[in-house]
Amino acid sequence: MLNVIHPSTFTHKLMICLFPLLLLGCSNNDKEAETETESDNTLTWQDVSAEYSLPTGVNYFLGSIGESKPLHYVKLDLTNDNLELRAASSEQSQSIMNFAEQEGVLAAINGGFFSGNSSYSALIDDNEFYARNVTALTRSGQSFPVLRSALTLSSSNQASVDWVYQYDLTGAIYGFAEPLSYSLSDTTPQEIPEAAAGTLLDAKMAIGGGPTLVKNGQSKITYDEEIFWGSGVEIGDYRPRSAVCITADNHVIMLVAKSYKISALPELLISLGCDEAMNLDGGGSTALAVGGESIYNQGRSIPTSLLIVDKSKYLK
Repeated sequence: MLNVIHPSTFTHKLMICLFPLLLLGCSNNDKEAETETESDNTLTWQDVSAEYSLPTGVNYFLGSIGESKPLHYVKLDLTNDNLELRAASSEQSQSIMNFAEQEGVLAAINGGFFSGNSSYSALIDDNEFYARNVTALTRSGQSFPVLRSALTLSSSNQASVDWVYQYDLTGAIYGFAEPLSYSLSDTTPQEIPEAAAGTLLDAKMAIGGGPTLVKNGQSKITYDEEIFWGSGVEIGDYRPRSAVCITADNHVIMLVAKSYKISALPELLISLGCDEAMNLDGGGSTALAVGGESIYNQGRSIPTSLLIVDKSKYLK
C-alpha cells in the first residue's frame, strides 16, 4: 500500500496501490512486465509548473515515489478567460508532439480509442463534428448497442462527463443519466435508447473514451456497462493509463500514470479532488506533453488529442 501526499494538503494521506514501473509492452494487447511486487512507499506530488513556463491557470504536478516519477497531471482552471480546453483531430495519426508543438498549445494528452487513422471515440471541437463514439459492438456474433463515456464542454465553459449516444453524423450528442445495464460477458443485446430519454447536450467540445471512473465524487466504474469486456482493454492489468476529470470548482485534470490498474484509478482521482472522471485510451497510446516538451511519449501515432491552449495564440 502507498501513502499519497499532495502539496496543497500535506496532512492528507490516502492509501492506494502502486503498480509496476517497468514496462515492456505498449498497446492494450501487449503484456506488461509484472515482476515487481507492491511495496510501502509515499507518493508525493510536486508543482513543477515554473519549470515549464506555464501561465496562471495551468499547473503541472509530478508524482514521485522515491527516485521514480511514475505519475503526472496537468490542471486547468476553466474560469480563466485566457485559456481554453480544445480537442484536436488529425486525418493522419501523429505523435503527441505534433499536437503539442502547435502555436499556443500549453499541454496535450492522448484522446480516445482508435484504429489506424480512425477514431472510435467522439470528437467535437469548436462546435465542429469530427467523430462519434462507437454506437454498437460485436460480441459473440451479435451487435450490442452501447452508451460510452465522453467529456463535454458547453458554450458557457461548464464541463461534464456523461454516457452519450450520437444518432447520426450531424454532431448532435445526447447524454444519459446511466449507461445501458449490461453485465460482464452479457449475451443479450439491449435496445438503442430513444433520444427523448436523454438530454441534447450543449457541447462545443467533446472527447470520448471510457469507462467512466468517477461520478458525483464517488467511484463508479462502468466497464461492464460500456462493454469493454472483449475489447482488449483490461480493468485489472498493469499498463500506462490516461484519464481526464472535472473538479467541483470547475477545473479539468489530465492525468497520466506510467503503470496502473483501471480499477485503482478512481481512488487516485478522487484524492486529487475529481468529481467526475473518465478513462482515455491507454497502453501504448498514453502520452503527455507540457510546455512543448515530451513528458511521457511511447512514440505511438494517435488521431486525436485533448489540449490546453492559450486562446490568444492558438490557431486551429
